[in-house]
Amino acid sequence: MKVKPISILKSIWFFVISSAIIYSGLYYGIPFLQSNGIPVFFAYLIVFHIPLFLLIITALIFYRIEGHPMNLQAFKERIWLSKMDKKDWLWTAGLFTLGISAYLLLAPAGKSLAQIGFLAPPDFFPAEINPTKIPRDGYIMDYKLSGQYWIAIIYFIAVVTNVLGEEFLFRGMILRRQIVKYGNRAWLYHGVIWTLWHFFWKWNLISILPFGLALSYTVYKKQNVLTGIIVHGLMNMLPLVLIIIEILK
Repeated sequence: MKVKPISILKSIWFFVISSAIIYSGLYYGIPFLQSNGIPVFFAYLIVFHIPLFLLIITALIFYRIEGHPMNLQAFKERIWLSKMDKKDWLWTAGLFTLGISAYLLLAPAGKSLAQIGFLAPPDFFPAEINPTKIPRDGYIMDYKLSGQYWIAIIYFIAVVTNVLGEEFLFRGMILRRQIVKYGNRAWLYHGVIWTLWHFFWKWNLISILPFGLALSYTVYKKQNVLTGIIVHGLMNMLPLVLIIIEILK
């Protein structure tokens, strides 16, 4: 399938606009919704995960504008969504190991940066997204987890839409066009831009960068977005394991 090139200047607006929407929602939308009686847990789901779901819609619109037929096989071919082979699984395992290792090694740096002026999260951020606070055992954003199965279901759906939105649009639609334009340098540009896209977690950028670069390189090298979906999904699902454990108590 022929794919047109796209420059950094043109592609970066997809990152800038979506990041700005999420940033505004987190930093201004949450306190606004709380002031109108909406608990922080639901406020967070609204301002963070709805924009991420809209990335899926954006990817489909982007795909249609390119003039491709609206069928599943053509869409899978366009965004490099292929069946995993043995080498793909090995790369996926390596990427997951690197991502977890980088997070564990650099998390203390993120916690330190979170205490520095402009980089610090606002005080109304709950402990789950604020490294300067200590989470309450058995709770998520002021909701007691024990017996609350609906929380696990909502969290799972939110993570799935989050991962698919980012991978379909950023790696599937944009990275492939950047590769046509920049060749073997595209993954590097893309990884840096995707890291900066997470500016709403500005204290964590140093922790995100190694994974962002490795994720972009893996998709570029294997030409399979499914590698990114699997690893990105696994990493974002890790908190769900702890949530389910608390729910079952």
